[in-house]
Formats: sequence, C-alpha cells, structure tokens
Amino acid sequence: MTAAGTAPAAGRPRTVLMCPGQGAYLPGALRHLAQVPAVAEVLTAVDTHAPGRAGGVSAARVLTDPGGPAPEDLVRADPLAFDLATYAAVVATAAVVLDHLPVPADAVLGHSVGDLAALTVAGVLTVRQGLQLLRIRDRLLTTAALPAAGMAATDLTPAQAADLIRTCDTPQVRIAVHNAPAQVVLAGPDAQLGEVGARALDRGHRVTRLVSRTAYHHPLLDEVSRSFRSLLRAQPVAPPRLPVHATAAGRRAHTPDRLRAMAAAHLTDPLPFHPALLALGGAGFTTYVDSGPRALLAALAKTALPHCAAVAPLRTPADADRIHRRLSRVPPAGSAAEGPC
Repeated sequence: MTAAGTAPAAGRPRTVLMCPGQGAYLPGALRHLAQVPAVAEVLTAVDTHAPGRAGGVSAARVLTDPGGPAPEDLVRADPLAFDLATYAAVVATAAVVLDHLPVPADAVLGHSVGDLAALTVAGVLTVRQGLQLLRIRDRLLTTAALPAAGMAATDLTPAQAADLIRTCDTPQVRIAVHNAPAQVVLAGPDAQLGEVGARALDRGHRVTRLVSRTAYHHPLLDEVSRSFRSLLRAQPVAPPRLPVHATAAGRRAHTPDRLRAMAAAHLTDPLPFHPALLALGGAGFTTYVDSGPRALLAALAKTALPHCAAVAPLRTPADADRIHRRLSRVPPAGSAAEGPC
C-alpha cells in the first residue's frame, strides 16, 4: 500500500493531483475556460447556490474577469467571495486537468482549505456541498469573537521558527504550515506575529504577511472548529472515487469520520505539507500536478522531490488546448522509474 492508501498499477507514473488553498486566488483565472462544460457547471453552481449578496461580489464573475479585485482588496471587502472564488477555480481546473491527463490520477492531496476542493474532486462532496460549507464557515468566522490575527510566510526552518518564538516570548504564535525545508508559515495574533516577524527581519530572514482573514491552523479558531466539526457530522459523504490523502493527519482518509475531519483540518491543525510530499515520494508517487491557478504547489513539490515531475497547467490563464500541451510533460505510460523519486 502507498502513503495515499492505494497501490497504483506498475509500469506507469503514479500521479498526485494537488489542490491549493487561498494562495491560489487569481482574478480571471478561468476566462479562457468558461465555455468548457465542466467549468461552466462550476461557475453556474457558484452563481446559483452562493450568489453575491447585496453589495457583495460575484465569485463567478471574478473568475472570468482579469480586472477583478486584488486578493487583499477582496478579502477586506467580501471574504466569502474570496473563498468561493478560490474553491471554484481549483475544482473547475481540476475537472479540466483530469480530462486531459495522459494517465489517471492515483491520489488527491489538498493544501489547507484546499482540502475542501480535494474532497470535491475525489467525489466525496458535491460542488454544492463545498459551497454550502464555505458559507457556513464564513458565518462562524464572522460571528466568533476573534482577535485581530493573521499569517506570515518566512524562510525559516521549523527549528529556527520555534527558537525565534521562544526568544520573543510570543507563546500565541504557532508554526501553522511547513511548506519546504526552509519555508514555514507562522500564525497568531497580529501584535505577537508582528514582533516575531520584526525579529526575523533583523536576523536577515524574509517575512511576508499573507492575505488571510484570520490565523488558520491555529488554536484561536478552536471554537469555530468545534462548531464546524459538529455541523459536518450531518453532512453526507460519498466513498472517494480517487484516494484522498489527508495532509494534516499524514494518512489516507477513507472512512466518513476521517473525511469529515479532513474538511475541518485547516482551522486548527498544523499543516505538514513538506513531510506529506516526502512520504508520497517515498511511496513511489512520481508526478505531481497542481490543479489551481498559479504554480504554488508545483513549486513546493519540485523543491521536496527534485527528481519527480511537477506540472502546473494553469500557471498562467490558459485554454483547454494549452492545458493539454502543458500536461504533455507528464511522463507517458511505462516511462516512470519504479521506486521513490
């Protein structure tokens, strides 16, 4: 058995479809794909089941308008529209990617809130369920008494970050995401996060505040997480059509309880994305396809597994023909070397 809980057929690439989270937001990402039936279906679902509120932003329109709001502006003006647009872009792109992949995908891997897209791509949730869950999550985040908090990407190793947090005496700052050997995302209340960031800059490190409405992967969201998990218990989940790897748990999610837990993991659970990639590479998965706009996860996969193939077919907005050509980088059947990357 592999790290994703399945044994792909020998003699062909073992392919992981990766679903990014909020960092994949890109206005106009689907402008060349809007007429593709699978994409049109997702855009219609967004407009039908999660239309813009009075004074709100149409998430479907943002995905086809390159002049749409920048991420920081949309998060400030309408955070739900930002979440819906990101989720819909990843799900729609994944449908096109799966249609054009020269080999079947063997596993699906989510990154943070991208787990909701991964569960949808795998057939565990419907698009309508994913949209409803994002609306529920938005209501819980809006009504919770949360302090001002956020996230910051750094070029620190986990050990360096932990030492800096101790040195600064900022106990509410957490290592939220481990993306690469020297790339962790910190989360916490704004004041403490700013203090750690300033000290890191003084030591010559890079620190970038991320566009995020709050501190995900952090105990600050314990109350929201409990409520969300409670509501998830009433959500029907279907057996996965593709094996789903729960990144936060570090194992395959296949039972209803584990699949539901995966949908809420981005709220409070730390995200060991780099270790998850290493585990998949060690299990013989050789090809990593980024199913979102930009190339965020493909870059992380290439860093973790430099001898594997990492492909980002929508690294810039593209039509179906160009996506097909970009996916031609996926090794053909029978060409992949056996064993770990």
